[in-house]
Amino acid sequence: TATDVVVFAIAVMGLNILVGWTGLVSFGHGAWFGIGAYAAALLQRHFLPTDMLLPGLGALVIVAAASLVAGALILRRRGVYFSLLTLAFTAMLFAIAFRWTDLTGGENGLGNVRRYAALDNPYAYYAVVAVVAFAVLIGLWRLRRAPLGTVLVAIRENEQRAGFIGYGTNRYKLVAFAVSATITGLAGVLSVYNHRFASADPIAIAFSGELLAMVVIGGMRSFLGPAIGALFYILFREFLSIYTANWLLIFGLLFVGFILFSPDGLVGIGKRLLKPFRREATEGAAMSARRAGASGRIPGRFIREGGTAGPVLSAEAMRKSFGPVKAVQGVSFAVEDRRLHALIGPNGAGKTTAFNLLSGMFPLDEGRVMLDGQRVDGMEPHAITRAGLGRSFQITNLFPGLSVEENIRLAVQARHPARFNGWRDAEAIPELRQDTEELLRWTGLAGVERAEAGSLSYGGQRLLDMGLALATKPRILLLDEPLAGLAAAERERVGDLIKSLSADIPVLLVEHDIDRVF
Repeated sequence: TATDVVVFAIAVMGLNILVGWTGLVSFGHGAWFGIGAYAAALLQRHFLPTDMLLPGLGALVIVAAASLVAGALILRRRGVYFSLLTLAFTAMLFAIAFRWTDLTGGENGLGNVRRYAALDNPYAYYAVVAVVAFAVLIGLWRLRRAPLGTVLVAIRENEQRAGFIGYGTNRYKLVAFAVSATITGLAGVLSVYNHRFASADPIAIAFSGELLAMVVIGGMRSFLGPAIGALFYILFREFLSIYTANWLLIFGLLFVGFILFSPDGLVGIGKRLLKPFRREATEGAAMSARRAGASGRIPGRFIREGGTAGPVLSAEAMRKSFGPVKAVQGVSFAVEDRRLHALIGPNGAGKTTAFNLLSGMFPLDEGRVMLDGQRVDGMEPHAITRAGLGRSFQITNLFPGLSVEENIRLAVQARHPARFNGWRDAEAIPELRQDTEELLRWTGLAGVERAEAGSLSYGGQRLLDMGLALATKPRILLLDEPLAGLAAAERERVGDLIKSLSADIPVLLVEHDIDRVF
């Protein structure tokens, strides 16, 4: 029915918060659909037999609480292990729902779910479901454009870099997991009132696979793609099943075709078909005519004042071994304020490892690190970044699928009070917009701000990498071989930038071409 299409659209839009926005593939999201349905049916049956609204709201609270607990456990693992844990979670819940007959009704399910008398008419109930779906759509649109939503996309693009500009990614992923599960649970609540029946079928692994297929077929990187995928799947199933009982085999072949030839789904096919009829503004990513730091010294808004006198950064007897390999042995040094320092040594001497120890990528075996009078060894990378340590990487570490402007704004946003806001439009926050524009001008990236970060020249990517570190308003800046691999003109441009920076922000760098910098 049309109501089922809208219900499934809500479910997959919720799932897409994980899959499309955050890059976390869940093989067991149908469990939340089933939990929402069961919770609403049980609350109505045992506590509120004449009500719809309160059992539905209670079910959402149960789903949200359960997803926070489950997410805190499942999100301890990443990649395929995360996906396998969601699969195991669903299989376990299905066994419980199918066998615990006293609670769930087992294979018979729970019937006699009631609706308000005014909603007994299918068209009236469809209207309510459509209004709820529209409200969910508006809420998700605001969330996607809000600081919280932009961070989820950053995690999908490069979770490590998101941490090194100051985001506690585990916290954001847990919120994404809970919001995603709750929206899918809402779809389950609407479904149980539509069919007036709750069963274990939505908790089955096959149902979770169907939801994931809808997301992929519609287009998981687009906002409305999953909803389009839900419509396509249901229509395909209903019409094809009329002619053959083997419709699932045909659908499987079609799904493989989408994966191989159109991974961006139906939305991607539509964009390619319409491309000849649309004029798109192009923006070059060449950096040859641009000069970083042309506007003078770095603006004061990106300079953090020190909290103590003496060295800004000091390392004392740092040691780190990887098995039998002693990568760093008893390294000690101090970095003074507003000075340019270099960490020198042959290839393989452990310079980059020392940077990784200072910034929290690896834990120390022995020793300690002091930053502006505060001990920071043992802290997470995002906490060290927020304490005042900004760094670039030996191999450029960006959000390659996002624009240059989005990269800089994400880094600026990490120190803004609204960084966890889920409603306010990130592009409309004046402080973020002003700081982003200023840093783009100063780094020489103004004019290419709409280009994808991954399309910049290597020199442009180096500048952007440093721009991300500067946007965090660091107390000290660590640059790992910033001139490596650059052409002569780019080496001169970046070298001048580093000299200019060190007059206001202390810089510690690893570099072989010392004469170019000092």
